[in-house]
Amino acid sequence: MKYFAFLLFFLLINCDKKENQHLIKPQHIPQENIALLVDNSLTMLAPDFQPNRIITMKEVIVNLIKKKKENQAFSIVVFAGNSFLLCPLTKDKNQLLSAVDKLDRGIMKMIPGTNFSNTLFNGIASLKNQSGNRTMILFTDGKENLKSYPYQLALDDAAGKNIRIDAVVITAKDSVMMPSTMDLNGNIQFAKVKAEPIDRILIRKITSETGGDFKVFYTKKELMEFDIIRFISEKPKESKPAKKTARINENKLSKIYEEIQRTNDSLKILFEK
Repeated sequence: MKYFAFLLFFLLINCDKKENQHLIKPQHIPQENIALLVDNSLTMLAPDFQPNRIITMKEVIVNLIKKKKENQAFSIVVFAGNSFLLCPLTKDKNQLLSAVDKLDRGIMKMIPGTNFSNTLFNGIASLKNQSGNRTMILFTDGKENLKSYPYQLALDDAAGKNIRIDAVVITAKDSVMMPSTMDLNGNIQFAKVKAEPIDRILIRKITSETGGDFKVFYTKKELMEFDIIRFISEKPKESKPAKKTARINENKLSKIYEEIQRTNDSLKILFEK
């Protein structure tokens, strides 16, 4: 009788455990979609961040991708005077690392200059149909000197789509060796020039209006010690309310994204060579 009572008690406890297991649902972790916007202007060849700025940025981004979480997907956009979607949004580490290996290819293939507005629209396009959290990280060394579109339109579109923009800026404090001329063999010659100050007002505007933040680095040591994984994981700041976009601007946005796609299609041939 005692054995029967013990068996009954054991069965009841076991059934209760199974019932509780059915009640516990797995926690849903939202996907994090992140567009990496990487400067490919000629100044990224400056050797102050040894061996140069673009190679150093590649090291940072490789480290970020290798340590990415399972729920994180990345796209990669390179830019100079225009921009190119180097890698569409994916969780595949191998695909991303293969794209990072080509990060410096745009330096001699794209229009010279630095164009933030074109780049922001290309980044938004790579994220706009995705659910979950969406962020863009602008990696740059300078200030905008070309403008395809009003950057305020890009900021309003990003804020309206709840896309946060962060920025990582590298620059020299005093003087720096910059590309100046190219010889007949295609070798770039460098000259020592006074470092231009970054456009903090524009960078702050780009990030703050979308709830993001930015960091400025003057040495490779500072940059390599920076915890970028923690930086992108921090809770976003409250963004300013996006302005209501007039219907005429919606039409303009549609045309802009069509132009961005055409540029991506044309540059794809150059990047595959």
